[in-house]
Amino acid sequence: MPPSFAHHLRVRYNECDPQGIVFNANYVTYVDVTLTELWREWFGSYQAFIDQTGIDLVVADLQLRFRGSARFDDELAITLDPQLTSASSVTSTIAIDRGADRLIDGTIRHVCVDARSFAKVPAPALLTAVLRP
Repeated sequence: MPPSFAHHLRVRYNECDPQGIVFNANYVTYVDVTLTELWREWFGSYQAFIDQTGIDLVVADLQLRFRGSARFDDELAITLDPQLTSASSVTSTIAIDRGADRLIDGTIRHVCVDARSFAKVPAPALLTAVLRP
């Protein structure tokens, strides 16, 4: 099983709403930024993965549960635990924490598709090698 991947970031002022808390849609951006960093660590970049395999991944499902709120200048840890959940799907559990406080948890499921036709395809060996023990 691959290790969980964590990325840390600090909440910027423009990400907050009039109540002074992070606007809910920005948590999705935080997950996306973390995914980008995960791909960079595993494959050099997301584009390098596409170039090597001809396969792209598209979001098929995203679920977040809000347990608390982040505020301006909070440091957050976004942790992803990706697992191969079918021949063509990767599901990552999501945890967004501020110190010991869990603010968000959820899942995001990606489906592998041909980068040109967007037809669903099996996960490439390059990806399964990382996701399988």
